[in-house]
Amino acid sequence: MRRGFSLIFFFLISLTIFSQTYWQEKVYSPLIKSVKFELEGVDFSLPVIRLGTDDKLILRFDDLVENTQRYNYSIIHCNYDWTQSELTPQEYIEGFESGYIENHSNSVNTIQRYVHYWQEFPSSMMRFLVSGNYIIKVYADDNPDKVVMVRRFMVVEDGANIRANPIMSRSPQTQRTMQEVDVFVSPTSNMSFADPNRFLKVVVLQNQRRDNASLLKLRQYRANELEYSFDNANLFEAGNEFRNFDFTSLRTRSQTVSNFDYVDEQNVVILRPIINRKNIAYTTIGDLNGNYYVRSERADNYNLEADYAWVNFYLNAPVSLESDYYVWGELSDWYCNNQNKMTYNPTYRAYTASLYLKQGFYNYMIMSSPKNNPSSFNLDEMEGNFSESNNSYNIFVYYRKPGYSYDSLIGYSKVDINK
Repeated sequence: MRRGFSLIFFFLISLTIFSQTYWQEKVYSPLIKSVKFELEGVDFSLPVIRLGTDDKLILRFDDLVENTQRYNYSIIHCNYDWTQSELTPQEYIEGFESGYIENHSNSVNTIQRYVHYWQEFPSSMMRFLVSGNYIIKVYADDNPDKVVMVRRFMVVEDGANIRANPIMSRSPQTQRTMQEVDVFVSPTSNMSFADPNRFLKVVVLQNQRRDNASLLKLRQYRANELEYSFDNANLFEAGNEFRNFDFTSLRTRSQTVSNFDYVDEQNVVILRPIINRKNIAYTTIGDLNGNYYVRSERADNYNLEADYAWVNFYLNAPVSLESDYYVWGELSDWYCNNQNKMTYNPTYRAYTASLYLKQGFYNYMIMSSPKNNPSSFNLDEMEGNFSESNNSYNIFVYYRKPGYSYDSLIGYSKVDINK
């Protein structure tokens, strides 16, 4: 693929990003693939590090070109809702809040040529001074307007004790389809909460989804413990276990791979047809909660030797006048857009999509969206909702100290249900 960035492309990105202070996590360049931002040594982890420790994050991505590109980054502090805080860089970082990505290598023995980049954070040239939400903005050619991606991460300090109880919904109407997460928060010995209704925020993420993040409501404050329970904000659609496919090999078919092909000097992977699971009894399947990992059976260094392929999806469903369908999960960066939207093919009598992916093991689901409300998405139509499903819930506690102009992240906890 050829690099086709234009001034118009970057101008539109500038209008989209910099005209507002809300930082959306997104990859803006079509040539940037296989982005991973995780705690060092911990696969599938949210990028959360502890303030004042040696915790490290690793950012990795591929650029689908043969020549090395200079990529810079800047780090920006945000409030609990991912709007940019009022802090200056000198107030949240000691050292340099920007720099360039130092590490890169060309792919080896792959049909798709690419350059793999990686960078450790925080670098030896910086130290975080305050906790909270942060974003890392990656841009090209020393030009902050040429943004290729934005990734979120969190720095947490020790200020809150968190107890969480994930259960199936207590309501008889939703007991079989929804899960409930009751949260209890108390201050650590070195912390006290002033006016928690005003200054404390408790946010819950289901797995690593962004679209259904929930801000919990305080129910009561007793015995020095805040209780967040018995409210609609605590309820989450349970979903189903994620579907999967494995193309760590481009020669040997796995259970969900129908065939391989080689078309126009590119690898093609044809998956077995997908069926609607809404009315099929729940089945326990070990999954990665929507994530993926890069692997290749013939590689010693997966990051450099795993190849790319067009992966073809086929959803066996009649043409719908009411819904659109998307292949969704970490493989789509947790978004539904034109890149992962399925289109109806009358020849196959199925919805189809083709995604360009790096060799590995992938989770995904089929997300649907009503044509009359394209901003609304749900899993129920094609996947169903089963309270027996295994999900992870990530709980974040933010506190804005009276007189301060930013939100500290004073607690983080992860709990699993049905694991």
